[in-house]
Amino acid sequence: MSTNTNAEKKFSKAEPASPTSPLGVLQSILSNPTDLEFVKQFTTDDFVYVSLNYEHPELKRIMPWAGTNVGTEGLVQTFIDVGRYWTTNNFEIQDSFENKDGAAIFGTFTYTSNVLGKTVTSPFSVLARGENGKLSYVQFMEDTFATVRSFRDGGEYSIKANPDGSAITV
Repeated sequence: MSTNTNAEKKFSKAEPASPTSPLGVLQSILSNPTDLEFVKQFTTDDFVYVSLNYEHPELKRIMPWAGTNVGTEGLVQTFIDVGRYWTTNNFEIQDSFENKDGAAIFGTFTYTSNVLGKTVTSPFSVLARGENGKLSYVQFMEDTFATVRSFRDGGEYSIKANPDGSAITV
């Protein structure tokens, strides 16, 4: 069994086929994701952004951007809000690939919550679909259990997930 650390792993970052390929467009958006007019030039009129899940009212109370958002505004507002809720200590793309219809990137980020000062590191993945120099769909996933815990101020709860009946307290 291998015990490689992230530093020892070989990453595979693809270069975009062109500036207008799905990976090229995704990288452009990520270079300035809080500027609505900038991002709109790279998205279709029917653009959909899925952040963390399709719909989860309880999570949306904690992270208002969570869920399915129609329109470029949802993507931009997410990046604005993430900057309000956390300080980004590190955001590293480790792997990426694309085909003619889409692209994906994978990596890690480290955030510190701005209210409680708790730091967390999470893997992330981004799936993007599009063509002709514009994206029509982006989905962002992370370790939401970790990131939500950066807001945890107290309390505990009991979790029973193990089929043998044991419970843990978190």
